Amino acid sequence: MKKIIAILAILLALLVVVGCASKPAPAPEPPKTMANFEILQHKGTTLGVLMPPSWVEAAINGPKSVEKLPDYKDAFVVVVDTTGKDLDGVQLASSRLNADTEIARYLSLRVKDTFAGAQVGDKDKIETYMERAVKSVSDAKFSGFRKTTDWWVQIRWYKPDPSKKIFDHDEYRLLQLYTIDKATLESQLQKILSGEAANEPKTPEKQRAMDLVQQSFFDGF
Repeated sequence: MKKIIAILAILLALLVVVGCASKPAPAPEPPKTMANFEILQHKGTTLGVLMPPSWVEAAINGPKSVEKLPDYKDAFVVVVDTTGKDLDGVQLASSRLNADTEIARYLSLRVKDTFAGAQVGDKDKIETYMERAVKSVSDAKFSGFRKTTDWWVQIRWYKPDPSKKIFDHDEYRLLQLYTIDKATLESQLQKILSGEAANEPKTPEKQRAMDLVQQSFFDGF
């Protein structure tokens, strides 16, 4: 049980909605005390399952880490995070939540990071192309994503007093795992990249740079 509390504590500190940037955020300073919250129960409690599934633990390091697991090696992954005061409310909010917005936001960040790491020489020549492509991804609605699984946790927060526990509030946190087949998503992203390239005023240098980006894009994605 201590291990699950430690894992979920890290999640509380590091796991930001689906959408956290694909580059890992700097690790926060360790808390001076763990007495400011406790895990009351989680999805596995009634089933006698003490540890969270492997994807929850992997998600600490971002969706790309989940994609390295055998079950998700052929998929792109997005994690949607919802928080609320009670479990029914969180589940209801999640059922009504339009995950398309969070999926597009996360993918636009991932596209932006991929462009930033692309080896294309002078990126200034295609800066407007990359900016428009990122914007188009953030506005797009991607088909083929499905909610694969989820995991919830009930957390009791206490006021930050190291000498005693003073109740502050209870909170439920629901993590939802959305996946899409790699080939399906790559096809949709490629249409966006090609469409923006077709609209870009071209010089021979620009064309070569855009061709290089598109040819190697998914190697870094």
